[in-house]
Amino acid sequence: MKRLAWFERLVLATILALIAAISSILIQGNQVPTRGENFSWQGRKIGVRDNYFTLSFNRPIDRSDVETSLVINPPLRGKISWSGDRLTYTLTELPIYGKKYQVKLPIAQGEDLIGEFYSHDRAFAYIGVNQEERGRLIVCNIIQGANNVTELKKTILTPKDLVVTDFQIYPRGDRILFSAFDRSDLGRDTPKQQLYTITTGLNHDENSQNLPSGRIERFLDAKTYQNLRFNLSDNGKTLIVQRINHGNPGDASLWVIRDDGQSRPLGMQGDNFLLSPDGKKAVVSQTGGVAVIPLDVQAGKPQFLPTYEKILAFSRDGRQKLIVKSELDNQRSLFLLNDQGESRLLLRTANPIISCEFEPRQEKTLYCLKSDLVMGSDGKVKEEPFLGIIELETGKMSPLLALPNYRDVQMSMSPDGVALLFDQLVTIPFGVGNDLVTGEGSSIADGRLWLLPLPDQFSPNSIPKILPQELNAGFKPRWLP
Repeated sequence: MKRLAWFERLVLATILALIAAISSILIQGNQVPTRGENFSWQGRKIGVRDNYFTLSFNRPIDRSDVETSLVINPPLRGKISWSGDRLTYTLTELPIYGKKYQVKLPIAQGEDLIGEFYSHDRAFAYIGVNQEERGRLIVCNIIQGANNVTELKKTILTPKDLVVTDFQIYPRGDRILFSAFDRSDLGRDTPKQQLYTITTGLNHDENSQNLPSGRIERFLDAKTYQNLRFNLSDNGKTLIVQRINHGNPGDASLWVIRDDGQSRPLGMQGDNFLLSPDGKKAVVSQTGGVAVIPLDVQAGKPQFLPTYEKILAFSRDGRQKLIVKSELDNQRSLFLLNDQGESRLLLRTANPIISCEFEPRQEKTLYCLKSDLVMGSDGKVKEEPFLGIIELETGKMSPLLALPNYRDVQMSMSPDGVALLFDQLVTIPFGVGNDLVTGEGSSIADGRLWLLPLPDQFSPNSIPKILPQELNAGFKPRWLP
């Protein structure tokens, strides 16, 4: 056999080395560790409108192992779906505000994933009643400090020369729409109430600019029309305003104003109305019933619901609504209506149902303000409101908290469903020069805000005794989303 040339020996050695390397890789496998990447909520602050996070992997992974091993602490239930090696975790319950959440995913023969995200602090807005705060819009953050010590941090938003009468909050919490008149107009029969927007200094959308608090812009003037009640849809895209022409009271109508600036009269009057969460329908109380008016070509046909009195609330998805019906025997009935027009009686009562809100966590109960007739210390019968819980399945109402000496109560359910805000007013007869007035026409002398923690689980057989916590002086409290 002839001896191989040096070049041939070199080629043969190279081939043998490659074969050995390939064999080693095939035997040992790819040694790059499996790891989770691009956790979309890492370090973020989220709210109830954030309903899913995503996570990807650098190589194929056993999906069943991931689904059984993924842990969130404190627990936050959800369901997992896949698109290739990208995982999507969609929440099936609301996050509780003021919490730190940790995500853990042990990976066999890989790098364990540990991620963190936060739910933002609770915050609410209200109208002040005392001294420098009187008639001004205020935002208050509830900060959970060390050792479970709660701190209230408030910011006065509006200037002294404006008296705020009502307000509604945009869905990101970064702006508030409010009605106000100039303090110099006090004493006039009809102060010219205008609509404004103002920044809160808060913004839970990390993809948009965070503006400082107190930036105010006029939204709707009162040159031709007096602006009365208004309602902003939950998505912030549609506004409905009750307006009356100063020079021609017969020119009175509800106006629809879109977020793109387009506005038009609706062609009907009404002082009790509510927009659906998506802003595509308006429900308006009319003589003899309630009108459901589509504001969008895809929102269906107009409806008239005879004998119904007023709408109280929509469910979060807008598919159900709570409506009060006046009966021939002077009773009032609370009905649950769906989009198909099907109705279900929840409650019959001889006394007024003031307001109701859906409990957002389990969506199985309502929290309602209702009044009862009680005998006063002076021997006279009077209406006294109380807070109760209604089971949607059975319609059974259980009293939760009596509210003696509370008039014109306003309540607001927290977005995470763990607490209620309500106010307690001290009123005096209305007179010229009174700046703050209730819906019943009395002047507001003073007011207190109260926070009521809600039970984690509700059972009509075991109603917990919960005491409200006193907060600031003020009225008309409303939670920020």
